[in-house]
Amino acid sequence: MNKRHIGYAVKSLGRMIGQALDNIPAIKENKDLRGLHVWVLNFLFRNAEKDVFQRDIEAEFHIRRSTATEVLQAMEGTGLLRRVPVEYDARLKKIVLTDYAEDIRKQLGEQVERTEAQLTEGFTQEEIDAFFAYVDRFKANLEKYGA
Repeated sequence: MNKRHIGYAVKSLGRMIGQALDNIPAIKENKDLRGLHVWVLNFLFRNAEKDVFQRDIEAEFHIRRSTATEVLQAMEGTGLLRRVPVEYDARLKKIVLTDYAEDIRKQLGEQVERTEAQLTEGFTQEEIDAFFAYVDRFKANLEKYGA
């Protein structure tokens, strides 16, 4: 019964990373900004130069449409983003960050960099590359079975 489980290890590591990101002052001040919201914000920051839609959030985080809707509505309610119709398709609404979200960008970026440095301390670039290769293989294996 001493077998280690990859899923448990990844979930535990994810929680620890989430706790580190929760230490950002802007996040501490905003009790509604937790977990997936922080990751969605970071995704939007990284993709600010292009139009991002709900389907992009669903694909990036492998979440259901209903979950993405709930997350985006909550973030819209706290003033982090707006959904704006695009001229070329009335059915689509792109996700646009507000000025409030822009204020959080710097703090989040700095904390992500600190957390990444802490996570990778003592690892070679080859080990980090191998980690990402393993993660990609884990994802491919799960996708193969419909996860």
